[in-house]
Amino acid sequence: MPTTQTAIIALAAAAAAALLWRRRRRRVPPPGPQQPPLVLDARMLDRVLSSIEEEILPQTKTELAKGNKMFGAAVLDAFSGDTVVAATNLETACPIHHGEVVAIEKWSELKKRPRASECLFVATHEPCCLCVSAIVWSGFERCVFLFPYETTKRQGIPHDLNIMYELWRVERYQRRNRYLATSGVSTLIAALPPSSERADLEARVARLAAAYDALADSYKKGPRPDVAFA
Repeated sequence: MPTTQTAIIALAAAAAAALLWRRRRRRVPPPGPQQPPLVLDARMLDRVLSSIEEEILPQTKTELAKGNKMFGAAVLDAFSGDTVVAATNLETACPIHHGEVVAIEKWSELKKRPRASECLFVATHEPCCLCVSAIVWSGFERCVFLFPYETTKRQGIPHDLNIMYELWRVERYQRRNRYLATSGVSTLIAALPPSSERADLEARVARLAAAYDALADSYKKGPRPDVAFA
């Protein structure tokens, strides 16, 4: 066997042994089986965008004027696409009332509600470490978001990335893991075959992006209530 190839194999074996040693030392269990990749057809993507545009965004505009951030969420029936609940950020009332948490509370208060595993969780922005944990603890297995962390940061709210890194020294959670599969709307649209439906979905995302950029500008100029990470 050539010397170079032998050296590469030796280095790979040493790296694997070191990783295993660190896991055992830290008692970190190996990753479990992942949730299936999140895939949505054009009909369901249309419902996701409609829930944001027609049910979340109007609430957000109202609450933004009170100093709440422009983060909202909804729970959709994964089969019909019907909206079960829609909500927006209410952290001026309670600091952990992010849009996702409010949506979970509204869903849990329903006397008749679909099981979390039968739902699609929708977030306008990629959920922070608080919210992605709440989504998992509630039993939701699929979550789609309109804007990734990088867009949230560009819109002037970098706390999601900063807190995750400061707490755990990771850049982001694992988007596919044994509990939850998440994906951005634009990624799911890009996976569709070229068609007029896909072009329409892309145009709607662009319109929503402009609307949320405007909300971000309004938030920066609006009232500053006494909340953490305002």
